[in-house]
Order: sequence, then C-alpha cells, then structure tokens
Amino acid sequence: MRNLLRIAFVYSVKDKKLVALTRYMMELCERAGCSVKSVEVENMTSPVNFRPFDLILVGAQVVSAFGGRISQEVVNFLNSATGMEGKRSVAYILPSLFGTDKALKRLMAHMERLGAFVVDFEAVRGEREAQNLIERHVKRG
Repeated sequence: MRNLLRIAFVYSVKDKKLVALTRYMMELCERAGCSVKSVEVENMTSPVNFRPFDLILVGAQVVSAFGGRISQEVVNFLNSATGMEGKRSVAYILPSLFGTDKALKRLMAHMERLGAFVVDFEAVRGEREAQNLIERHVKRG
C-alpha cells in the first residue's frame, strides 16, 4: 500500500469562485487517494497546527487592485497558524485585472515568514489551471 499524502487547503470563503475552484482541487486530490482537510479561514476560531500535513495549499483573492492586497482574513489566519515550518506549500490566487502578481508575492511572503517552503505558485483562472496545479503535486493513485 502506498503512502497517503495528507493535504490541507487553506482559503477564504468570501469569494464564491475561489471556493468553487478550491473544492474542485480538493475533489481531485481525494480522487487521487489523498487525505484532504478543508480550512475555511473565516470559520476557524482557534489556531490550526499544520504539522500532520505533507502539503499545504493556501488560496486567496486579490482585494485591492492597487498594491495587490490579499484578504485580511487569510493574513490573520496565517499569522496565528503553527507547524508550517519546513512544510511544502503552494500559493494560489484568483487573478484580477490588476495587482495579481503583487498579491501572489505577498501571499508567498506571508507563508515563507512562517517557515513554509513554497514549492509552487499560480494565479488560477479556471478548472484547467487548477487541475494542472494539482497534477504537479499529486500522483494519481
């Protein structure tokens, strides 16, 4: 029996398209035989420990075109999270007309500040890009 990859998806539920894409990616991971945990940042009341996970995917949306800001809820959640030191992680955002690159860099910087090892990042526009992102990190079972 092969090892079960444990994956955590951290995301904001404020943007319906981000939620839909994240759930699609979670479904792809589950179909590949991975153990998946959904972490909706607005619904968390206590800090989450990511030590049990092999891969952490963090998704956010661009909330300010100028300056490329990401949702404050994601930032606050990451600041309270533990166990990200040395963990493989992936940053993804929903692109906007302006500020996408800056927002992605900000998200990665927040993750790296916690000690996460960001192995990939992408502005995910739709299901095809989401599938490509997952396939780069999850082997089919």
